[in-house]
Amino acid sequence: MPKRKPKIPEEFTTQSKEYQIAEQRRYYVVKHNDIIQQNKYRISKNNGNSLSLMEQKVLLYVISRIKPGDEELKEQIFDIQEFCQICGIQAGGNNYPYLKEIIGKLKGRVMWLVGEDYETTVSWIDKATIYKNSGKIKIRLDEDLKPYLLMLSRNYTQYPLHDIIKMKTKYGIMLYELLKSYAFIDSPIEFTLTELKESLDCLTYENFTNFKNKVLLPALKDINTYSELKVSVDYKKTGRTYTSIIFYISNLAESKSLEDMEERQRRFFKTEMEIHQMSLFDKMTDPGGNNGTDNN
Repeated sequence: MPKRKPKIPEEFTTQSKEYQIAEQRRYYVVKHNDIIQQNKYRISKNNGNSLSLMEQKVLLYVISRIKPGDEELKEQIFDIQEFCQICGIQAGGNNYPYLKEIIGKLKGRVMWLVGEDYETTVSWIDKATIYKNSGKIKIRLDEDLKPYLLMLSRNYTQYPLHDIIKMKTKYGIMLYELLKSYAFIDSPIEFTLTELKESLDCLTYENFTNFKNKVLLPALKDINTYSELKVSVDYKKTGRTYTSIIFYISNLAESKSLEDMEERQRRFFKTEMEIHQMSLFDKMTDPGGNNGTDNN
């Protein structure tokens, strides 16, 4: 499995805790394309109940902790404070109840996977436990996910957690994963408008202008600000109606162009600096070191 990672800026290249945290943002999310291209995060088909932005970040963080050689879905135990630092979440005393609420919702999420002659439900989380006194969380993913997350050798997509950690919209992450799963194709990718809305679980945006302004453009801004993909689009009409969108995708991490390599480094540095600045703000506003853990 390739491990092509952007260079960490010099101010982060120490063996400090900050460096170790930054390293974890470079862990890879690896998923079978069936759970990216088919039904993704929907509770049921096209009902507008896809995972929220934070639910996606929690889930993808847990998936990124799976090691390449793992044969079983191990329980993942992590610190609330560390999770917030890795994901660039504002620290504060409300993080414990907030994450409890997010994980509770995530536990109830079910998606449909489609086979040749069947459809079946798959959950994301089997069990979650929060330890209030230590500020730690333990999550076990559902066993039915094993074929889609472990020992993958073909038809899978991988990307560094770093690419999505500071995205501002849930559609940014969803569209990024979808395009990333097709990025190996050396030609533009075309989706009908209906196909794209189904993949992003936003069929409620019937008006094209609303869909473009509230879903597509914010998602593209996320992708072109933080990720390793560079994406542009064309819109195709049938008569006076928009019917398809064509995506032109290039991968900055694989480009030999000096300009692209510099752009990839700039995006990487932007994410790190946003998180670093948030960390400095936390230290100024919480000098007592509560660090987002509620021990009550």
